[in-house]
Amino acid sequence: MSVELDQLLHQYENGHLTRRGLLGALSALLVAAPAARAAEPAIGAVKQLNHVTVFVPDVQKSAAFYQNLFGMPLLTRQDPGLNLNAGSGFLGVYPAQARAPGIDHVCLALENFDADAVLKKLTDHGVKGSIRLRGDTKELYFTDPDNIRVQLQDVTYRGGTGPLGDRDPK
Repeated sequence: MSVELDQLLHQYENGHLTRRGLLGALSALLVAAPAARAAEPAIGAVKQLNHVTVFVPDVQKSAAFYQNLFGMPLLTRQDPGLNLNAGSGFLGVYPAQARAPGIDHVCLALENFDADAVLKKLTDHGVKGSIRLRGDTKELYFTDPDNIRVQLQDVTYRGGTGPLGDRDPK
């Protein structure tokens, strides 16, 4: 932005740019600056919404609801719940048990996800996170400023105990 600013000032000082033109160009630079910063995310660029997990009173009833309305086939079982295929992502449906029904978390997918490296970056940015193991898969969780739980995972994650999940549901 510094080079562009120098060029604008040079054009203005040499009479090739009016005051109005200079103000318009400066405004455009200021508007473009946040967009340029957004291109370099601190943690990594999200490639997709991987999944949303909901807690429900009756897993089978809720699964049938989504399957009947949207044709979402079973992707994986993770007893006591299951994951329904939703195109490039999935919907996790699990029993609410002692908690209120609702959305438990959203999962954002990053390419070449490394849970340990991402956790360090989160910590460096003042965000507390934690990693838990599900089988041999590391799952990274943190909460956003509004206390919404967020999971980060690799774009290949499809539920289950490995990065591609249990492809042979029981």
